[in-house]
Amino acid sequence: MGSTKRYAEMVSFGAYLPEKKVTTNSFASPSELPRSLDFVRLTGILAHHEVSEEQGSFELAIEAAKKAISRAQIELDSIDLVLNASVSKMNHELSQHLSPSYASLIAENLGINNAQSFDVSNACAGMVTALMIAESRIKSGQANYALIVSGEHITPIIDEAKRRNLYLNPRAIPSLTVGDGAAAYILGPTEQEGRIKFSEPFTLAQHNLLCIGQACKNHRGPRMRTKARELQNSVMINLGTFLQRSMNKMGVKWEQIDHTYAHPTTPKAVKKGGKIATEALGEIKFLHNESVETANTASTTHGVLLEISLENKYLTADETVLLISFGSGVAIVAIHFNLPEGVENWS
Repeated sequence: MGSTKRYAEMVSFGAYLPEKKVTTNSFASPSELPRSLDFVRLTGILAHHEVSEEQGSFELAIEAAKKAISRAQIELDSIDLVLNASVSKMNHELSQHLSPSYASLIAENLGINNAQSFDVSNACAGMVTALMIAESRIKSGQANYALIVSGEHITPIIDEAKRRNLYLNPRAIPSLTVGDGAAAYILGPTEQEGRIKFSEPFTLAQHNLLCIGQACKNHRGPRMRTKARELQNSVMINLGTFLQRSMNKMGVKWEQIDHTYAHPTTPKAVKKGGKIATEALGEIKFLHNESVETANTASTTHGVLLEISLENKYLTADETVLLISFGSGVAIVAIHFNLPEGVENWS
């Protein structure tokens, strides 16, 4: 691009959900929960997806990456940065992968041979954090095309929670809100400024103990313990201020955003956040809240929701999108971007 200024843009995205669908009432019916809790009514989650016997985080990530690469219509050799943002990194035998980086293994599997590859960890906000890193690398000329990918095999925490007496372990109940899934994005260079913008990241470290994921002590696999009400309140109390500061930082007008996606901890929580956002900034043009049959797929949630919107033919080239990402810790970060050319024709 010579001496012209260099920026980044969204080239493509893709998401993958494993075929197996599990209804919420099959494992969290009122008869199975403390005080006959109606979990579907409380959360709005009707179902989630789970991996097959031979699938794990890696296999899910590969499927999403292949879809994003195909839609980008670029050569593999042009991808020179691969970032993985998976929280789980869990295989089908419930072993968590630590080294070498998941990103390097994904690149090798896909035949991406000339890319710098590394993992990014920021809980459920990891995907947007990785997008921020990739955008910076492209703008500075350190990368041309970047693959940002994550596969989340996180549903083993449901099995762990169900092994517990939930009367005595109420902090395990939020583990029932998750699902498996994968997402991938391709970023590339452009001479047009402003096609991707990021908010100022918020880190509310005083809430870092409200959601803890760790290895289970009694059997293979992970466990999660969450103070759900306190965690949700910590986000909701700060949401209005975060959005106001984000609009100023990005130079974006709230009323001109075509599509808004919040991190769907639950569909009911998204509705609550939508009311707060409306009070702070005005009406939302289109708040997408279609996670009723996918649940919370951790770092991949926005990609999964974008894929659903694509299937429903909601998206048109050059429309604007705002993704608001929350990570336990608590981290809040947002990305605003223009949809890629030809998105309405993707299969």
